[in-house]
Amino acid sequence: MCCVSDLFQCESLLQVVVAVVAGGAVLYFGLFHKASMPAIPFELKPPAESQPGWKSGEILDQPSIFAEGRPGLIQCFDPATGRSLGQVPATTVEQLNDKLKRARQAQKSWALTTFEQRRQVLRTLNEFVLKHQREICQVACRDSGKTLIDATLGEVLTTNAKLQWTIKNGENALKDDSRDPGFMMMYKRAKVVYQPRGVVAALVSWNYPFHNTVGPVISALFSGNAIVVKASEHVAWSMAYWEQMVKRALNVCGHDPELVQFVTGFADIGSALTMSPLVDHITFIGSPEVGKLVMKSASANLTPVTLELGGKDCAIVFADADMSQCIPVLMRGVIQNASQNCIGIERILVQEGAYDKFVAEMERRIKAVRLGAVLDDGDAGVDCGAMVLSNCFGRLESLIADAVSKGARCLVGGHPYVHPRHPRGQYFEPTLLVDVTPDMDITRNETFGPIMVIMKFKDEQDSLDKVHSSPYGLGSSVFSGDRERGRRVALKLRTGMANVNDFGVNYICQALPFGGVGISGFGRFAGPEGLRALCVEKAFTEDRFPFVKTPIPPIVDYPIQDTEKGYQFTQQIVAFAYSDSWWASIKAGLRLGKLSM
Repeated sequence: MCCVSDLFQCESLLQVVVAVVAGGAVLYFGLFHKASMPAIPFELKPPAESQPGWKSGEILDQPSIFAEGRPGLIQCFDPATGRSLGQVPATTVEQLNDKLKRARQAQKSWALTTFEQRRQVLRTLNEFVLKHQREICQVACRDSGKTLIDATLGEVLTTNAKLQWTIKNGENALKDDSRDPGFMMMYKRAKVVYQPRGVVAALVSWNYPFHNTVGPVISALFSGNAIVVKASEHVAWSMAYWEQMVKRALNVCGHDPELVQFVTGFADIGSALTMSPLVDHITFIGSPEVGKLVMKSASANLTPVTLELGGKDCAIVFADADMSQCIPVLMRGVIQNASQNCIGIERILVQEGAYDKFVAEMERRIKAVRLGAVLDDGDAGVDCGAMVLSNCFGRLESLIADAVSKGARCLVGGHPYVHPRHPRGQYFEPTLLVDVTPDMDITRNETFGPIMVIMKFKDEQDSLDKVHSSPYGLGSSVFSGDRERGRRVALKLRTGMANVNDFGVNYICQALPFGGVGISGFGRFAGPEGLRALCVEKAFTEDRFPFVKTPIPPIVDYPIQDTEKGYQFTQQIVAFAYSDSWWASIKAGLRLGKLSM
């Protein structure tokens, strides 16, 4: 039993130990770990048009990105209201070439920066995005017609996830990777060195104007590259704000803002960018049809490409799934961003035993979805925003009509919607199409619209057969109360990504690569694979010991005196180094010694 004095001694000893450990930690981190370079705050005024209730622009009678009589300009407008946002000059080929050259010049010094310097730029961006979430979301909403909730989840949350993962894990992904040199080269050090390609390009889609634009910039900068981003002409208005944001972050951290260049325009500028010999890698986000053209253009200079070409993503719902969790997740998978998502849920396969109840609940929910312009409708309540492209409405109606003619039932919607407050807005009715079968065109063509397609299946194999009737293979979901079955079916799906009892969360897990198979494209962005795709994987060797170097034995030194004897010598080298048994290696070694004499 301890006396009081013993307790005081023990407490004093504990304090000494804590002090020593704390002091050692401070000394260790002070000596061996440089303090991180903090984010540098900056401010940037958002455009006036992004403010709620803004109504200064005229409402266009027939909203279109083409400025009548002015082919060098892009007409910008809010798809939720049809209100003009002004006109933006399309980048010319001459301007593009100038931007490419300036980016290449800036990249020379940027390639020499440390990972910590690059992290500081990303921290600066991250802090700005966190502080100015609402402004960023409002700009994205005004340019694409989405809701603030969809903008927060699809624009801000995803961007912060990418920034944080890259800040914390990017260096590990790109640090030198030591490799086993093998028996023959045991006296060498072997490693892979990831070096920046130079100037990379990203041609990005319009569905997430902020994230699709800034996401490739994050990876390009951290991997030591400069980047030219070709934004879609459908969201050209917001590009100036994103460009200012990125350039200011570089500038306040003491780096050349010319590292990042933004261009926008029509097909001609896209072709010029993908065919340019000044581009060292291309990332394209868009349709399979345009992806093929990008690949063809890039082949002129053998420029490597990453193609993310959309999906016809499936969700398989087994009868034992937790419907209280599954149904809300799938509603978001279809309705979020008016389903203008490459990983939006476009096919829901429901097992026979749960089919009727599932359809009834989805019918109730789809009917209740409210359309509108979130920045203009105030407290009216908006669940689903407008669509960026109005010229797709005829195609959507045609796909629905084809399905109905072959036996499907359209229980809700199915047509464009004329909004009572925004008659020039671009809305499509939230639609429920059931009893869909694989022979219908809508199962093989991406809709990119708020259309819930429900199919019935019997068992595991039937669900797989129906999913694989489509040539797409991007993301997928499996819902089941049986964990083993969920995992088993998900791993059998011919897709680049799969989630059990969830939708799309693989993209929030930024450690994972993002991409598909089939006509959904190839290559990956996000994760270590995405960063490394922007680098040259250079194989590197050096002598392990300065006094041991590769010798050329006289028997095979040029000019070779006895080619037959030299051939036997090389045979025995192979046998010595790669035989399965020690005895065979020893015999080969003895022969080598004899041949060398």
